[in-house]
Amino acid sequence: MYFTHLVFQGPRKLPAAIEFGPGLNLIYGPSNTGKSSILDAIDFMFGRVSRPLKELPEHDGYEDIFLGINFAEDGAYTVVRSLQGGNFTCFEGTHFERPSDQVGTVLRPGDASKKMGSLRDFILERIGLAGKELKKNQRNEKERLTLRNLSPLIIITEQDIQRESSPYIREQYTNVTVDKSRLRFLLTGVDDKSLIPEEKEGEVISRQARLQLLAEFIDESESRIDRLDGGENFRTELEEQQSRLERAIDQERQVLSASEVEYRQALNARNSIRTSYAEAEERLAEISEMLARFDLLERQYSTDLQRLENIREAGTLFFALPSENCPFCGSKPEHHDPKSDCQASTEAIVSAAEGEQAKIRSLQGELGDVIETLKIEHRQVHSQLPEIRTNLLEASAALVDISPQISAQRSRFSEFLDKKSEVERNMELFENLDRLQQKQREIEQETQREANEDDPTSPLPVKPLFDLSRYVAELLDDWGLVESPQVHFDKETRDFVINGKHRSSNGKGHRAITHAAATLGLLKFTEAKKLPHPGFVILDSPLLAYEKPENEDDDLSGTDVNLKFLRSLAGWTSCQTIILENKKSIPAEFETGEGVTRFTKSEASGRYGFFPIE
Repeated sequence: MYFTHLVFQGPRKLPAAIEFGPGLNLIYGPSNTGKSSILDAIDFMFGRVSRPLKELPEHDGYEDIFLGINFAEDGAYTVVRSLQGGNFTCFEGTHFERPSDQVGTVLRPGDASKKMGSLRDFILERIGLAGKELKKNQRNEKERLTLRNLSPLIIITEQDIQRESSPYIREQYTNVTVDKSRLRFLLTGVDDKSLIPEEKEGEVISRQARLQLLAEFIDESESRIDRLDGGENFRTELEEQQSRLERAIDQERQVLSASEVEYRQALNARNSIRTSYAEAEERLAEISEMLARFDLLERQYSTDLQRLENIREAGTLFFALPSENCPFCGSKPEHHDPKSDCQASTEAIVSAAEGEQAKIRSLQGELGDVIETLKIEHRQVHSQLPEIRTNLLEASAALVDISPQISAQRSRFSEFLDKKSEVERNMELFENLDRLQQKQREIEQETQREANEDDPTSPLPVKPLFDLSRYVAELLDDWGLVESPQVHFDKETRDFVINGKHRSSNGKGHRAITHAAATLGLLKFTEAKKLPHPGFVILDSPLLAYEKPENEDDDLSGTDVNLKFLRSLAGWTSCQTIILENKKSIPAEFETGEGVTRFTKSEASGRYGFFPIE
């Protein structure tokens, strides 16, 4: 199979499209022009469900992705999927938008259901890989060959192509067995369908290991119990002690509750008396302050009365004494002007003074009544203070008498609770031991034999690996990377050794180009041996040593490895290779031509990138 096109479609967006053909498809340009988005989209359309499409601002407004596929024996199809994920819709023929004359077939990304097929089965059936099974663990349990467990060998990201681990087998120990089975299948064409599982589905560890683990836990529990030094009947004694403690705690709780009620009552009584005492003292202070102020007012009244009395007496004297002149303005009677401001009337002044005196004497009488009332209240309140003070002292003494009693009861109640917790912890040791021993008996009853574990090395075939190494060596020789390369596959590292040096020991640039050799060598091997393989490879940045070498030894600039690499792929038209590269890695001979797409990141010339500029 090979891909024919990839298109992003949206209702109000220009489509982002690129076409592919058999043989070499070279896509190159600066960073951030959408090259990695093409690989991510193809991988997403190849049944990926573990993670969504990488979120990019350029995706805004797009709705569907179209991926064209051509099968050697069944023609062209187009699969469509939402950018949000979910199921696929498959149409016959090559389409850049949804055809109006077809409804399409809905395919699930995972397993097929009774009413709906799967993309995995649709593709694998057409390339002869349907129904294949791979061994996944030491107990010969198996999983189906899928698009997803094939993708690490055919869709290589920039991160994966420069990693230090094997190009065929992942580092996680949980994946080693299935990855080796996958490689063995591609090298021989024989899958693991005939293997008979040695354990039922879902068993994670052997019964022997579980029993051993349980035995260790049982020994530890018994040792902890022995350290308590309780004797043979310790558990029975603990159970009896627990019962006694529960009864004692119930009794103490009742006594403590009654004492708490008595204590709260005494506390409330003391607080009430203390409040009354404080209010009485506060009232005395208020009365004293008012009496002091009223005393000042009384003296003021007396002063005013004395002044008015002086005025009255003076007026009377002026009236009784004969005088030729006016006592007010000093004029003689014949010169006294009635129109002047002097309106002297001794009788009126005396009368006004007497009236003012009467008014003040009335106020003075009222003030005296108030003062007398306050003095009576002051004596009453003051007389109550000794009794209140005595009651307060008695209430405080009663509270002091109760406090030690209730503190002792609380302490005793806490001691009972602590002892109960200690007994419960000890009882829990026995209960935990019971559970462990019960589990041990259950496992021993299931089977009396240990599970036989398979050979963890799960050996790979020697002769096919030898032949595969020759194909890898031929590619390295054709590209001029290594002169007369001697290549063999090291089963311990599960990687190639090139001229006596482990592939992973090189810089990231050399790891990238040799990873490409391993991936393309496997494709050439399967093609030459007529073994099953999807028939295409996508490589992101195999010529990394031109763009980002790790050191001087890793730098390939100034060599023609890139030219020979691309020439060898251009002449290989029976399989599809899609190469994503940076501009610096591309020789002049391949800057343009059939199957070459250049992104310029310039609005002035050429194609800006995968996504069109609006």
